[in-house]
Order: sequence, then structure tokens, then C-alpha cells
Amino acid sequence: MASAATVTFPGAGLKTIKVEIARSTSEQARGLMFRESLEPDSGMWFVFTDDRPRVFWMKNVRFPIDIIFIDKDMYIRKIIGSALPCLSEPCARYSSGYKVRYVLEAPAGYCQRNAVKEKQRVIFRP
Repeated sequence: MASAATVTFPGAGLKTIKVEIARSTSEQARGLMFRESLEPDSGMWFVFTDDRPRVFWMKNVRFPIDIIFIDKDMYIRKIIGSALPCLSEPCARYSSGYKVRYVLEAPAGYCQRNAVKEKQRVIFRP
């Protein structure tokens, strides 16, 4: 990932997380695969060019994460807390259930520890 940015949660006391940006199809397909961990206040920000329901899985991700689905207006539509790693198939699939344009992957428990909730707005700063 070449570019980095921040995501701030105004509804959670302006908590900010540093993110790597996954823009290309290959960056999005690889995601957090094969990494050993994430720093406590870091994550991966997925940027899509259209609005539709998204489905993520944890194949070859070695640690649990929170998956945060965000719509085009920058509101959190759904949070999957502590999605478990999948080292062999079949892997669980996690669906947004809503049309979203962005997805944030954060360390497991991040949302709970920082009062990040569905329907809150987020601010993305490149």
C-alpha cells in the first residue's frame, strides 16, 4: 500500500485511526492476508468506485479484526466485531447488508473499546 491516511470518528470523541488505503483490485483482494498483526490504532481502508452490498472474508488473515462497512455519505452502516481468522476453507463470509462504498478493517475490539457504533459519521483525511 503506497498511500496512508486517517479516519476520525466524531461520535466517538474524535478518535482517529491511521489507515493504509486499498484502492486497486489487487490491493483489495490481498487486504490483510499473511500479516502477523495490526498496530492498535491502525487499519486498512478499502475504497470502491460504486455503491453496493459488499462481502468480506478472512481467508489467510491471521488475527481477528473489526469490519466496518461505510456508505457513500460516510456513515457506518454495519459493524462486524472481532471477525475470526480463516486459515482453511470454507471461510465465513461477512456481508454489509447495505450498499456501501468504503470498508475499514481495524484491530479486533477497536469499535467496542472506542465507542464506535453503527449510524455514526466518519471523516476520511488523505
